[in-house]
Amino acid sequence: MKTIELPYGHGTQACLIPDDVDCVYGRLKSVEPTAEAGEQILAALQNLIGNINFDKLRNARSVAIAVSDMTRPVPSRLIVEKLLPWLAEFGIHGDQITVLVGGGLHHPATQEEMNYILGEELPKKIKQVLPHDADDRDCLNFLGTSPLGTPVYVNQHFAQADFKIVTGMVDAHQFMGFTAGVKGAVIGLGGRETITGNHVRLFQPGAELGQMEGNPARIDLEDCGRIIGVDMIVNVVLNTQKKVVKAVAGHPRAAHGVAVEFAKSIFGVPMSSADIVIASPGGFPKDINAYQAQKALTPALQLVKPGGVIILVAQCSEGSGEESFAKTMALYDNPSDLVTSFKEKEFVIGPHKAYLWTRTFLKAKTILVSDKVSPELAKTLMVKVTKSLQEAIDDVIPDDTAGLKITVLPNANSVIPILRDESSEIET
Repeated sequence: MKTIELPYGHGTQACLIPDDVDCVYGRLKSVEPTAEAGEQILAALQNLIGNINFDKLRNARSVAIAVSDMTRPVPSRLIVEKLLPWLAEFGIHGDQITVLVGGGLHHPATQEEMNYILGEELPKKIKQVLPHDADDRDCLNFLGTSPLGTPVYVNQHFAQADFKIVTGMVDAHQFMGFTAGVKGAVIGLGGRETITGNHVRLFQPGAELGQMEGNPARIDLEDCGRIIGVDMIVNVVLNTQKKVVKAVAGHPRAAHGVAVEFAKSIFGVPMSSADIVIASPGGFPKDINAYQAQKALTPALQLVKPGGVIILVAQCSEGSGEESFAKTMALYDNPSDLVTSFKEKEFVIGPHKAYLWTRTFLKAKTILVSDKVSPELAKTLMVKVTKSLQEAIDDVIPDDTAGLKITVLPNANSVIPILRDESSEIET
């Protein structure tokens, strides 16, 4: 017997399979840091990519910095710590700096979560740390409409700042190509109408995993970022141990483009289709709830053979993770009805994850490995749940394993499958 092991929460899940089973790992390229994370971020700030308006920075009376919420393993505290002395060189001091914790349509960050993200000492060095609420219209500024028709609402503290900085982590994104860049402002600090207007483009040609050029969701995102007036980004790329292996800073598009090219060299993995795909989002915080863990299903869906099996290894300690997602799931008895209904109705954020979740079930039997998801929630999610990976694999592995192929994706959220000859079998 041989062992399969994947990230799960703060630990791992493992199982044994027969030695004769063809088991292939879709592993990201192994990259080790060339220096400590802080040194890489400092070097990025000292070697900016593209042009930023230094006169605007020197004359600024207020600076806003957007950081990610708990669902992203971004070293936000370290990035802000390195930004503070860098900003001081331009005459910008702590009492002029606001940090905004952006989570898009996730719940506004709690004080406990903000302490986890930034620590308890860092906030004492700046003017304020504030959570973003996409539904608080009193705290949003309307700045115009993108060329593709997306209304641009953004957190007023960010909109009104004289100089705007966005931080984030460059990772594969299931329909926007890659995360980060201006996304931390447009989506992270955006209003519900903005996020909805952008995300509706997930159905349009070109809105695909790992695709930047000609991607309508990404094009719209960049247009919204220009309307908001993002001045600068600081982005990192992480390896599978969540260590910084690349840091960039500078012009929003130029710096992000460099980080994306680096990320492509790590995340692109040549693979072919399999009978069983076992996928993990990568452990905490990417498997914190079903809403986030769903992202691991996108590469799994591309790789599984029609009628095959997907095993999603995700602890989901916060359950479904988003109220409208769970409510939408509860309205239907089977995946087919939900998928059909969603395509016929007006696009709504939250329920869109219900569509992305259930479309998988139309192609493959899906099992969720979680010791936190209740039987009631499992019924709502229309998915079989097992507490262990071993139980799941025992349920689906046939007695005759001749020709059986299993693909394992330990960090599925970051994987961009480069499909081999069997690409004609893949549904997108």
